[in-house]
Amino acid sequence: MRSSSFLLGLLFSSFLSFGQVTVVDSEAAVSSYFKLPRETVYLHLNKSTYVVQDEIWFKGYVHDRKNGLPSLASTNFNIEVFDDQGTEKYSGLFLGYQGVTLGNIAIGSDWKSGDYYVRISTNWMNNFIEDDSFTSKIRIINGALSVDATSVEDSYDFQLLPEGGHLVSEVDNTVGFKLLDSQGRGKSFYEGFIVDAQGSKLVSFTSNSLGLGKFRFRPVLGMQYSAKVILGDGKELSIPIKDIKGSGISMQVDSRNRDHISVVLNRTSSPSVSGDYYVLVHQNDKTNKVALVFDDKELSKTLTIARNRLFSGVNTLTLFREQTPLLERLIFNGTDKIEDDIRVTKLNSKRDSLIMSINVPKNDVVYDLSVSVLPEGSKSYAPHDNIISAMLLRPYVKGVIEQGGYYFRDQDEIKLSDLDLLLLTQGWSRYHWNNIKNKEPKVLYDFNRGLVLRGRVQNTRVSKIDKVYLFPFENNPGSVIDLDPNDNSFVVNTLFLKKNEKLRFSTIRSNGSMARTNMYLKVQTNRFKKPFETNLLDTSIKKRLSMPDLTEIVDSFYNDDVEKLEKVIVKGAKKKEEFNDAFISDNVKRNARKISKQDTQDFPNILDYIATKGFRVKYGYHINTTEYVTILPINGVTFNGSGVAVYVDDFRLSNFNLLLDMQTADIDQILVDKRGSITGLNGAGTILIYTRKVPLEGFGKQKESSYITEYSLDKGFESIKEFYTPKYLNYSSPGFKNYGTIHWEAQLQPDKNGSALFKIPDTGLEGVTFYIEGMGSDGTLISKIQTIQNKNSN
Repeated sequence: MRSSSFLLGLLFSSFLSFGQVTVVDSEAAVSSYFKLPRETVYLHLNKSTYVVQDEIWFKGYVHDRKNGLPSLASTNFNIEVFDDQGTEKYSGLFLGYQGVTLGNIAIGSDWKSGDYYVRISTNWMNNFIEDDSFTSKIRIINGALSVDATSVEDSYDFQLLPEGGHLVSEVDNTVGFKLLDSQGRGKSFYEGFIVDAQGSKLVSFTSNSLGLGKFRFRPVLGMQYSAKVILGDGKELSIPIKDIKGSGISMQVDSRNRDHISVVLNRTSSPSVSGDYYVLVHQNDKTNKVALVFDDKELSKTLTIARNRLFSGVNTLTLFREQTPLLERLIFNGTDKIEDDIRVTKLNSKRDSLIMSINVPKNDVVYDLSVSVLPEGSKSYAPHDNIISAMLLRPYVKGVIEQGGYYFRDQDEIKLSDLDLLLLTQGWSRYHWNNIKNKEPKVLYDFNRGLVLRGRVQNTRVSKIDKVYLFPFENNPGSVIDLDPNDNSFVVNTLFLKKNEKLRFSTIRSNGSMARTNMYLKVQTNRFKKPFETNLLDTSIKKRLSMPDLTEIVDSFYNDDVEKLEKVIVKGAKKKEEFNDAFISDNVKRNARKISKQDTQDFPNILDYIATKGFRVKYGYHINTTEYVTILPINGVTFNGSGVAVYVDDFRLSNFNLLLDMQTADIDQILVDKRGSITGLNGAGTILIYTRKVPLEGFGKQKESSYITEYSLDKGFESIKEFYTPKYLNYSSPGFKNYGTIHWEAQLQPDKNGSALFKIPDTGLEGVTFYIEGMGSDGTLISKIQTIQNKNSN
């Protein structure tokens, strides 16, 4: 058996470099270091173990730590998959909105069985030293094992971690500990002792289920001590205790009281320890300072800090002498941003489906939820985190957290105590004081919002062209773009372009008419790709893989046919598309027209249609004007001297020459207001024209226009597919019960009554488990696991 390592004090290497820290006020340093907002992300995967025919379905949530709200700043989310050697297997760009993103990843047939890591990040995160990306470990099953599965000798790592960071002689110390196995997982035990050189037992201790615990100890400088642990199989670990400080201060924090926490500081009798100190309570850019003085005779101080002087979630308590940090401890303060009153109920059965309802409290909060539905007892869902641990715990804790979601699921006094043990044994905050005081973050990477399109018009007669018109397409309105007269280039800074989506352009001549021309186009994602380091669980040493019995998952696990599940959202019938602007009167709205195929035959040019709506359309240039097309009201009446106002995709035309080449087939809707009241101009009339995002008869039947050029670019956001349920041959097989998928619902938004309905397949299983994650518009976090017994199963 390999000897365990002893980590005492060295884990807190940040303290060892404090002599080199510039003397900067700690409160001001914290405020500056966290001045820029920081994004925290969480990736909810529908499973954590996949068969190679599966797809990885996910929903990402992004949180603004500074304001405690969903972050709306970034719309571009980078999703990558790496194998256990750090090799990239997939990389995609996904579009986010209102603080969430979603999508799916097809598993490659060449992905061998083993561990993989799915990472989500934003460009903004690259501004900071700390890595704020989120990585979720998954396992993929693809036939026989592809790694060396030979056994290795059991080995353990027992770590002693003094509270605050130092073990001080002749004063009371609290010492945390953790026992890890060869795969970095906590190992529980029932017997542990501190013994002196003669073998006398001075202290006894035991661990919780995750191998964590603590004990009180008052060492004497010069004495020899050892920590002994008795494992369940009778094997014994013995570790010498070293690095006992002859002078200093110990910290002991008691956070069990609901109204306050107690901080006990015990000092040695050395005169050099007396003097002025303060405890800085801080979280992100928020701080509170508690001053204290040790006189020459005081050997112990107890500070009582009211809960209302703490911040919701993880707080860092740092003991300073002048501007030098000496001791540090993380604690968790209760928060009202966790909602656990979530219920899943079965409403009824319909053919081969079950209609389910998720209910949340009825309030002013808008919730956005994702739900994975799996067989009861499934072995395929075992993530280390839920959204609560990802948002409230991981941003502040250094190192690997095993089973972070455990601490916030059905929280009780035992889990609160275990959470405090975790924070005690994880040591100092992940934010090093050397960085806080000397490396204030600068904005080097922007919030990425869409893509950047750069283009250049290429035409021998380009001097007659000064604008480009980009026709509207999905997620993007139409726009008129000015050309740079020096090189005929143009830039669109915020473009929400799907990969391989068609773009339609026309150039606009100086006289306002449209023309077709060639262009050079380039899409920039402005994405900085960082390397991936496999510094997570199970990657530090060669290990034994605990893969499932492959006899459970045979070739007939899936049917080759795929059943596409009809998506049901009970919200009433879809309303007819119309102008919904509240400032447009119903009388004017009645004049809005959705262009039909018959309209394109009756009125080939949009000016032909306008001429039937109470306007005179004239052609020909006039003295002192560049206008070739004029539009006048038939009655000749104008108001306030204003003429007809024409808007194309909400862009007002300076003259109407552009309409000369505009075919009615390219128009989706047109609204005519003869008095011009809807724009407040009270002129001779207003015409609103909205061009098509999709051709009237689809792209396949589209006739090539004389003035439109199409381009398809290979860069852009990944397309979002609707989830489909794989069709399994046998819902009662061990393979399906352990690794099958019933349903994935990525976009559940309860209505104003707090209810959301959705449909899942009825697999005939008696027990179905729902794994729910979500976030509210006020930053409230939801994580719930609930099993429903389907008594009327087939």
